[in-house]
Amino acid sequence: MKGALEHVPTSGEGKKRKVRTPGESSFGSVVDRLSSRDWRFLIDLYICRCMPISVAVEHYFWSNPVDDPDYARSSRDKQEEMHAKSLKSAKLRTQRKLFDLYAKGVLEKSNALPDELDKAPKLRTRVKGETWYYLTTRGLRLVEMRIGVLEESKLSKLELDLERAKKEHFWELAKVYLELKYKQLEQIGAKQFIDWDWYPSLSILGNKDFYIEVRPDAVFRLDEQVFYIELDRSTEPVQRSPFVSARNQQVSIENKLQRYKQVMHYKDAPLIQKNGIIAFIVPEARYEARLNNIRAAAKTVFKGFDTQVFVGRTIGDVLSQRFAAAGRKDG
Repeated sequence: MKGALEHVPTSGEGKKRKVRTPGESSFGSVVDRLSSRDWRFLIDLYICRCMPISVAVEHYFWSNPVDDPDYARSSRDKQEEMHAKSLKSAKLRTQRKLFDLYAKGVLEKSNALPDELDKAPKLRTRVKGETWYYLTTRGLRLVEMRIGVLEESKLSKLELDLERAKKEHFWELAKVYLELKYKQLEQIGAKQFIDWDWYPSLSILGNKDFYIEVRPDAVFRLDEQVFYIELDRSTEPVQRSPFVSARNQQVSIENKLQRYKQVMHYKDAPLIQKNGIIAFIVPEARYEARLNNIRAAAKTVFKGFDTQVFVGRTIGDVLSQRFAAAGRKDG
């Protein structure tokens, strides 16, 4: 006979306990599970502002099968099969991790094609494209806590959302940053936040009496050298028109260079600012004419200081020119 106080199982009790899904796990547990690779992704997303899932797969979750010891002695068909399996595995890992972060409010995503949605239903080919990821307010604060951003320097979520109106521009700038990090600086062992930094859209103030200001697309620091990054989309004229009276108010590359000169060379400017380099990156230049015209404008404005302006299609081109010029100067 059972004792009066003996526990009698209720309906369903005693069954295997349900395992928590990523959406049910706590935010703290998600943070605790972030690997160095995951933090690298979140920090890069913070700096890039936005990122498509294909780039996340390539840079953070894909393992190159070339590193496999069996790859070199495998047949070509086998190598292709290894690439396909590696890519498929990377996509699954990316989807799981990003879903985990999305479910806990670190990421937000968008894959709608507005122009397709604007069409009548029968005329639409598809309404969803590639998924793009952004940091939420919680994600911003998490990354800023990780990298130690000062309170006055923290990003505004509202301003980041407004930047989506120029997503193509900011993504082109992000590609410059990713090339710099993974194809240039990582190869020489330079450490981010120690040997180099990247600051998107940082204003630089000049002459205090006349309040001259320039706002490069980004500021890149490599050791004690500062580069002012200008991403040129070939939309601004290089020279100012001689037929307009208010020439100094015109939007042009030459006018922008003139403001840079006033900001960098005024008497009270810090030495690191005076020695800064203006880096014009023209990714869409099909011919050398645009690049040469910017170089000519730099010579006109800076005269003896035109080595402070470098122009190239990529950040790698600019760095190569800078190191070559430094070598000639030292020689």
